[in-house]
Amino acid sequence: MPAYKSGKKTAEYSLNFKRKAVEWSFQSHRTVKSVAEALDIHPFMLSKWRRAYLDGVFGMPKVPPKSQNKPKSQDEISALKQRIAELEEENDILKGVATISSRTKAQAFRFIKAFTGVYSVKLMCLHLRVSRSGYYAWLQRGVSKHAQIDKVLGERIALLHKRSEGRYGSPKIHEALKQEGVRVGKKRVARLMKEAGLKARVDRVYRRRNKSRAFFKGLKNRRRELSKPLKINQQWSSDVTYIRVGNKWGYLAVVIDLCSRKIVGWSLSHRLDTDLTMLAITKAVRARKPKQGLLFHTDRGREYCADRVRHYLSSIGAMQSMNRPGHCTDNAEVESFFKTLKGELIKDAFIGSLVQLEEKLRRYIDYFYNRTRLHGSIGYVSPIAFEKQQI
Repeated sequence: MPAYKSGKKTAEYSLNFKRKAVEWSFQSHRTVKSVAEALDIHPFMLSKWRRAYLDGVFGMPKVPPKSQNKPKSQDEISALKQRIAELEEENDILKGVATISSRTKAQAFRFIKAFTGVYSVKLMCLHLRVSRSGYYAWLQRGVSKHAQIDKVLGERIALLHKRSEGRYGSPKIHEALKQEGVRVGKKRVARLMKEAGLKARVDRVYRRRNKSRAFFKGLKNRRRELSKPLKINQQWSSDVTYIRVGNKWGYLAVVIDLCSRKIVGWSLSHRLDTDLTMLAITKAVRARKPKQGLLFHTDRGREYCADRVRHYLSSIGAMQSMNRPGHCTDNAEVESFFKTLKGELIKDAFIGSLVQLEEKLRRYIDYFYNRTRLHGSIGYVSPIAFEKQQI
C-alpha cells in the first residue's frame, strides 16, 4: 500500500481539484492507482472521491461509472484527450509551485518567466495567486537595482575565481572581495557562485600504504606537550605523499612552518626513501637557518626514522617528534596541504613526466601557495604576508 507523500488532509483539497481528479480517473486507459500517484494523493482517498462524485456530492448529477468509460463519438474522445492534457499540465504546474512554497511575488514572477512557453501564463498566475496584469507590469520594469549589483558582483567573483585557477570557494572569494573593499554577505557570494556554477577544486587524499610490515620504533609526540607556535621557525612539520606520473608514482616530501603555514622546503623523486626526505629537510634548513630548539614533527614512516635523518636533526639542535601510532591527525597541517594541493593542482590533470610535475609544483608552491593564496588559519593572508607582519 503506498504511503502518503504530501501529508495533506482531505479538507485541504479544493472541490474543483477533486472533481478534476475523479474525471481523470474515469478515463478508460487510466487506473485509480496511476492517477493517485500522478497527483501525489492516496488511492483510497481518490476512491472515496469517486464514490462521492457518483452520488452527486460534488454538485454534479449522479453519473453511472460505465458511462464515463465508453465515449460515444470521436468528438468526445478528442475532448477527453484535451482535458487530460490540461490536467497533466496543471499537475506539472502544481509540482513546480510546491518548490517555491515560501515565495515572494518577485520569485513567482521569475518562475512564470522561466516557464513561459512551457505552461500557460494564465494557469501559472492562477496557481501562484498573482495577477496577469501584475506579471506583465513586472516584465516592463526592467532589471532591479539589486539584480544589477548582482551582475557586477558576479563578474568580479568570476574573475577572482579564474585568477585562483578555480581553487577558491565562497569563503576565500568573500575574503578576497573584503580585502578589495567590497562589502557583501557570505551567503550572497555563495548564492552567486552557485548560480554561476563556480566552486572550489577539491579532492580526497589517499595514503599509499607500504607493503612492508616492518615497524620502526619512533620517538614520542613532543608536539602535544607544547602550545601553538607564536613565531616562525619554532615548529616544523613534514610528510610525504604520492602523485601519479604517467604509469608510475612520484613522491613529494614537504616541510611546513606551523606558525605561518609556509612550505619552507620540498623535494620530488621517483623513489620513496631517505634521500627524498633529507633533501627537503636540508633545503628548509639552508633557507631558514633555524635556531636550536626547533621542534621537527613527522609521522612514523621509516624515511623519518632512519639514523641519517635523526643524526642530522640532532646536529642542528632540533627535537624530533612523531605521531602517536594510528593518529595521522597529529600531522593535520601537512595532510591538509596535500588535500589542497591535489584538489587545486593535480586533480583531472595528466602529468607525463617528473620534470613536468616539478615545474607545476614550483609554480604552485613557490609562486601561488606561499605568495598569493589566502589561508583561513592565519587570517586570510598568504604565508609570506603573514611572516612580514611578524617582523
